[in-house]
Amino acid sequence: MITLVREIKANEAILGRLYLNGAFVCYTLENAAKAIPCGMYNVQNSKSPKFKRELPLLWNSNVPAIRGIRIHVGNDAVKDSSGCVLVGMGRNGDRLTESTPAETMVTMLCRNVAEVVITEVCTKVCTA
Repeated sequence: MITLVREIKANEAILGRLYLNGAFVCYTLENAAKAIPCGMYNVQNSKSPKFKRELPLLWNSNVPAIRGIRIHVGNDAVKDSSGCVLVGMGRNGDRLTESTPAETMVTMLCRNVAEVVITEVCTKVCTA
């Protein structure tokens, strides 16, 4: 099972970490204003009409697949996400780095996983 743990809420961003069976995989970044609710999500790779490549798609009874919530590359929560989960191998403040290799790795992992759990443990709130 893949678990996304939201750790830090900034003004416009939510920073977190992605785990596979408890092992750290990569960092995550979400648009705070458009982030999907915590909970359990189905995940299945499919070709994204927007990105024109295979990407993980998240959905459940509250967030339908038609909404198009994907896990994909991106560095900036506001510029690069309309509700999707951005991934990166590193973090620099409230931005991600090395996003392309993280997307490739997560996409491959999601070929063998059916669920993603999103939890929130935000212990730090940044106002900068």
